[in-house]
Amino acid sequence: MPLDLAMIIEQINEMAATVNGAETEERRKTLQDVWDSLDTGQVNRRYQTAKTSFLLAESPVDYRQTFQLPSVPESYSVSAADGSFILPDRHSPVRFYVLNTSTVVLQYGREPSARIGSEPEIFYRQQDMTVPDDPQRTPIDGTILGFRRAIRELAAAGAGLAGVSGPSVALQDGTLVLWQLQGQSDPVRNWVLSQFLDVLETFRQQDLAVASYISAPGAAELMNMLRVAVCDYPVRGLAINCDDCRTRAGHTPRCDILPNVPDRFLLAQVANLKPGERTTVYQSKSRILDAYDRDGSGDQRICFFYVNTGREIGRVEIPRWVAADLDKLDLVHATVYDQSILGRGYPVALQEAHEAAVLSMADRRTVEHAIDQALSMSGVVRLNSGKDGSKRGRFV
Repeated sequence: MPLDLAMIIEQINEMAATVNGAETEERRKTLQDVWDSLDTGQVNRRYQTAKTSFLLAESPVDYRQTFQLPSVPESYSVSAADGSFILPDRHSPVRFYVLNTSTVVLQYGREPSARIGSEPEIFYRQQDMTVPDDPQRTPIDGTILGFRRAIRELAAAGAGLAGVSGPSVALQDGTLVLWQLQGQSDPVRNWVLSQFLDVLETFRQQDLAVASYISAPGAAELMNMLRVAVCDYPVRGLAINCDDCRTRAGHTPRCDILPNVPDRFLLAQVANLKPGERTTVYQSKSRILDAYDRDGSGDQRICFFYVNTGREIGRVEIPRWVAADLDKLDLVHATVYDQSILGRGYPVALQEAHEAAVLSMADRRTVEHAIDQALSMSGVVRLNSGKDGSKRGRFV
């Protein structure tokens, strides 16, 4: 049934009326003043005792520092991988899921080349359907399958550069921080992280730059840093405590003078990050990254910077060991920008990897049909559940 727009059009008009142009401009000016007068040392001192309820960016140098686009290598290679999956179907007589991982390797220079391939795999064995060594026998669902896909993508991007010489970058779509692990049980978290960090360690051992790119990032870690900067609790001799501040009756938090916008707005409209430029490298203060530091070196903790690709402010995430190597940092910066130009706003290697990985509805039906045929050859006839049968044949 199509959406009845008439039922919500009045609410849409009311929502549009809440956008106050004058108020928005006033908050933007306030944001500009705060950004221009930012004191990095003061912010970092406040961090030492602050109790905040939001994610923060951290930097030992000026948060406002920017870097121009380095020279793009005459010859370089970039590998990208993407994946898709078919979820376990509880209506099927057999339990299974499918992971399809595509890899794209693009080489530029005197001998340009392109390799595109995909590797589908079906999982059906009993040990594939639950998390290993988990007393609760947690089943593989969409969230956990997403973790498995991320691990396979990262490994495939690295494998794609095997034997490739010269400057090379393995590029991923999305984040390198497995945020959703925070809500998982210890067995799930340990199982996923051990595999993911093993793959990251492979990159470090092979001295191969790895990064991820996030288009239209919604993160606000820089904006939250500014909220710490303007907080008036320290002025009154108190440590910053966001929970206490928000629950005080009749109290308006000082940080409410700032607009509720993502970092990309701050960098485009206030910091005026120019095409090709990037910010300094920031560290996230997220607690999930403590689990990335298996060896105590901090090298695998994920850092990030923002870059103006000419079309948007994108977010690039890298392990700290990549950030600490200025040559690799420049290579990632230049590669992401060049790939975005070639892809008209989005890295072309990631575009191609996505196209190769997508499983259409026709692909899913083909898999189901092949399974039904194989089962019938074995004397098993599929008996659809009531709900599944109603979906396959509408009668009203």
